[in-house]
Amino acid sequence: MTQAETELQCNQAELHCDQAGACVVIPVFNNARTVGGVVRGALEHASMVLVCDDGSTDGSGEEARKAGGVVLHHPTNRGKGAALRTLLEEANRRGFRYAISIDADGQHLPADLPVLAKRAGENLGALVIGSRNLLAAGAPPSSEFGRKFSNFWVWLESGWRIDDTQCGYRAYPLPETLQLATSRRRYDFEAEVLLRSAWAGLALLSVPVRVVYPADRVTHFRLFVDNVRIVLVNTLACLRLLLPVPLPLSKRLRRIPHRPGLSLFALRRWAWFGGEGPLFRLLAASAGILASTGGSTEDLVLVSLACALTGLGAFPALVASYGMRSLTRSGLPAFASAAMVAGAMLGLGLFEARRRRIPGAPERWTGQSRGGLFGHWFFLQLTRFFGVRPAYLVVYPVSLYFLFAASAARNASRQFLDRALGQTHGLGRLVRTYRHFLSFARTMVDRALLATRGKDVFRCEEIGLDYIRASAAEGRGAILLTAHLGNWDLAAGLLDGQVAEKLTIVAFRGERERLAKFLEKNLHHSPQIIEVGTGPLASLEMVHALRDGGVLAVQGDRPIDKNIVKIPFLGRDAPFPVGPFMLAAVTGAPVIATFSIQVAPASYRFLAQPPMRVAFTNGQDREVQLRTWAQSYVGKLEQLAREHPYQWFNFYDFWDSQPGGPLK
Repeated sequence: MTQAETELQCNQAELHCDQAGACVVIPVFNNARTVGGVVRGALEHASMVLVCDDGSTDGSGEEARKAGGVVLHHPTNRGKGAALRTLLEEANRRGFRYAISIDADGQHLPADLPVLAKRAGENLGALVIGSRNLLAAGAPPSSEFGRKFSNFWVWLESGWRIDDTQCGYRAYPLPETLQLATSRRRYDFEAEVLLRSAWAGLALLSVPVRVVYPADRVTHFRLFVDNVRIVLVNTLACLRLLLPVPLPLSKRLRRIPHRPGLSLFALRRWAWFGGEGPLFRLLAASAGILASTGGSTEDLVLVSLACALTGLGAFPALVASYGMRSLTRSGLPAFASAAMVAGAMLGLGLFEARRRRIPGAPERWTGQSRGGLFGHWFFLQLTRFFGVRPAYLVVYPVSLYFLFAASAARNASRQFLDRALGQTHGLGRLVRTYRHFLSFARTMVDRALLATRGKDVFRCEEIGLDYIRASAAEGRGAILLTAHLGNWDLAAGLLDGQVAEKLTIVAFRGERERLAKFLEKNLHHSPQIIEVGTGPLASLEMVHALRDGGVLAVQGDRPIDKNIVKIPFLGRDAPFPVGPFMLAAVTGAPVIATFSIQVAPASYRFLAQPPMRVAFTNGQDREVQLRTWAQSYVGKLEQLAREHPYQWFNFYDFWDSQPGGPLK
């Protein structure tokens, strides 16, 4: 990289921090050897670096000042949480929108500051948390276990699945964070602020960051004492969630959306407040009206308990019952009182339904697949202990649950099936969506089956896989253009020989851990996984992998950046990525479209199209050339989508969704 390119990259990084309105904050306690380097590195990406010297005795504050940081002092050591609180208040006083915290011991790389600043600038008000690859950094297994343990408790208590709850590399939204009633002053502050942010309605977002663990790193985390403090935070949070009264957990700053999964937070919310929308509110009102006619406290308690268990919400039923009794006591006839209560609750439900989504505003889609870690773990254990047949039977009630609980996926399924099969209404549309969900659930069973029983239980018909083997043998690289049609995860797990050894997979942010474990178990080695959405470095990694002779698996049906073309798909223009074809034109690697179709339980047909070699022609419009190449792939994809509509697994607004962040 030339000096001009380096300077340009630095200027762009500074611009990202400035656009986010972010400064850098560093709490330090006796890290004089490393804090100066961290401050200097941070100043390459931010115009202001604030440092809180938390009672250091080794001159850490002076080293930070010499390096260019603005140093605040605590006369005695108050703890990391107290130092962060001081820094956040000072950053807010200086007018910054965000404060990005970085550790003073050198484990976090200042070069990742633009990544956090950019994500924060795109999601104002969100708390952005770095996600470390501990295994790649050589951290001990105990650290990975501790992180997973902490991730579980934060999910249980907030409903948010965060990749790394223990990472201190974070972008704090200042006005919102300072309104949270945090009380912890040491390392437990970082756990408490996550929970209170989630309870207040703030989004918790993860971005990949790098981490290093020098042998001489100085850490002040006390294994026993600080872990006990963090456990205490989680224990008190669980007790608050289990209290039999609907007291607010935190000051509400934003609306809290319903999140998937049976977390304790979701169950509490479901029991007390129930589902949103006119149907839920009208049914809760009806239950409350019936309870009020009985007149006894026992009737009211039983109805409230029934509403809590069925998801109608105990609190709406209690409100409806109280309203009904108040109106009838005031002399209003029972029928009129019931009509007023039902009308008020119906109006609330209509307001909630309207508030869910502004009409005509396409959602920003993150690229992550449906089917969380719990779903994969559940089917894994089911196939391991009970076999194939019970697993295939369980998908029926599970799919029925998601048919009513996953409204966004249900709407996306209806939209796609109407285009692929023609429009239908009423019960026929509901049955088609149920079949769609069943098909997806069966693919999750097959993934678990591959992990627990191995490749021998599958019947596979291979068509064109010699194209892939021949390209891998040439050593010039190849691009496998996959799609969310059928079961592409399973196809990767069934690869063997030279193709498996050279396989490199491009995955969306947040899917790295699941893919790595799944493929390492089934390929008997850990393939390289490149995360997209992390900046231009991902594109460079792809180019290097291809030039090293790698077989690069890229999803061809999901936009990952602004580099897209609109191509007719099932009667309407849809966004498709052109990045794979740009890579092919730059590196000379062939593009091979691949598909994996389930033809029966544990039986698949793998299709690979003949290799397509592309190169830009001078004098011709590049966008036109990219469109032509992409159209050939989309044509085959549309053909298979019409032939196997229930194996299309893009459960989001495929035609109107906005891609994630730009990736040049």
